[in-house]
Amino acid sequence: MDMQSGQNAPVSAAVLSLNITAQPAAKATSLDLSFFILDTAGRVIGDQGFVFYGNENAPGGAIRLRALEHSAQCELGRLGEQAQRVVIALSIDTDIAGVQTFAEYSQIGLQVVGDDTHLRFPIQTSGMSERALILGEFYLRNGIWKLRALGQGFAGGLEPLARNYGVDVSDAPPTPTQPRPAPVAAPPKPPSTPARINLEKRKPISLEKPTEGFGEISVNLNWHSGPAKQGFFGIKKAGIDLDLGCMLELVNGDKGVIQALGGNFGTLDRPPFVKLLGDDRTGAVAAGETLLINGKHWSQIRRVLIFAFIYEGVANWAQADAVVTLKTPGQPELVVALDEHSSSKPMCAIAMLDNDGGRIQVTKHVEYFPSHKEVDSAFGFGFKWVAGRK
Repeated sequence: MDMQSGQNAPVSAAVLSLNITAQPAAKATSLDLSFFILDTAGRVIGDQGFVFYGNENAPGGAIRLRALEHSAQCELGRLGEQAQRVVIALSIDTDIAGVQTFAEYSQIGLQVVGDDTHLRFPIQTSGMSERALILGEFYLRNGIWKLRALGQGFAGGLEPLARNYGVDVSDAPPTPTQPRPAPVAAPPKPPSTPARINLEKRKPISLEKPTEGFGEISVNLNWHSGPAKQGFFGIKKAGIDLDLGCMLELVNGDKGVIQALGGNFGTLDRPPFVKLLGDDRTGAVAAGETLLINGKHWSQIRRVLIFAFIYEGVANWAQADAVVTLKTPGQPELVVALDEHSSSKPMCAIAMLDNDGGRIQVTKHVEYFPSHKEVDSAFGFGFKWVAGRK
């Protein structure tokens, strides 16, 4: 069975063989396979919960890694009661074969095989700027282990990925003495300045929740309004007025729309935990328009759909040349360019932020619609719409 990102399947076999493939195969030596055995809080269950080239065996032989072969044998039934998830990850050792990011591979493949289990998950990695990749995860649901295909990039390499799952990297076991294809240096430390990642359509990026939680999340829209035009009687007609907003759903089922239209600017310290800062009606304000999301309350938010619409001016998205930038403290800066244009539809669904087990999963959409109502219908929020004004 070939899997797609987000799909899950039961893995009932007592013994599973897991293998990684890479194209081009000549660069596979740069890859390090690892596993994170997590509890209900999403943290490793101790030092032995981090299985990698320096610790190839999980307690009880539940996971037996063959690092040089990029494969492992898994007996999930041997995991203790504390284990609820097993994250399968791949990272790049930049000191081997000169590989720096997953963009240098065309495809990474995950294969899981057992008695009644034959699962394949091909991941297209062209254009990915990350050095770590969360392939998928085994998770326990109603006493049954399942595999969820993910294929999510993670900025940084093995060390920052391990830290996000609660691994104390300073105490991690040393690199094994067995020979490796080339000398292995310690995994690189995270850059002092977060990386900048340009998102691609429907290739989600996940931001792992730090121990102290997310801080204030900023979503900024910037654009060019275009020149004002001379109208009748010498009156100048304004350029494009592009408005930022969002549709959101909380975990408790409450839903809302934050936008300048109708004057619903939201609140930050109480539900919906989202606030729009002002309304730039000219496009001339250097800072553009900004939505703030209170990351301290991310656990209470299910999803946030970021949108923009042209309130005044001709619906010319190419002229607007709009860009949305998402900034989260200590995380890579995510950039969504509105690089696919529709000159007739004034509404653009830009990106979805999903709460994925405490992580922030960001997916670029950049899809155009005639109005708010059609966006709502496409993404299933279920609002009732009436005409509004600023």
